[in-house]
Amino acid sequence: MTLGELGDLGDFLGGIGVVITLAYLAIQIRKNTQSVRAAALDSISTSISEFMDRIAQDPDLTRLWFDGLSGEVDLSKTDYRRFTLLLISLVRRWENAFHQGRAGTLESAAWVGMREGLATVFSSPGARAWWTDARQLFSPAFVAVAEQAMNDDRRPGTRAPEPRGG
Repeated sequence: MTLGELGDLGDFLGGIGVVITLAYLAIQIRKNTQSVRAAALDSISTSISEFMDRIAQDPDLTRLWFDGLSGEVDLSKTDYRRFTLLLISLVRRWENAFHQGRAGTLESAAWVGMREGLATVFSSPGARAWWTDARQLFSPAFVAVAEQAMNDDRRPGTRAPEPRGG
């Protein structure tokens, strides 16, 4: 074998090594993406669950939450402020989920379920009235999605659109 042939063989083997390395990296990136998505879903789901648990475990907050959502009870100034803070806290969690979905760190299917929760809360008269004054607190892209969710048909089986990058 000549020196030139050995050089060609070395180039060939080096090329195979590069292809194997790229394939390995692609597998590792895919696994990392799955881990990031799982962590994002876990974080957001835990946050929303903790919020709901807090309301469920405190009878005063439970009353305040449902009275505020109903829009039928005149809340005191202090209670309305507390209700406002509760809604801001919850809607910020949904806004986070929306932006995570747009960034690709939350799977679209997970956002669909969370959007349904948002739509359910926003179908209440109290949340709708609050939103009129509070919408400017949130990003324009999220406001558009939240308002679309508010206006969607709430029949069972209605599917929410997936977030799109942009």
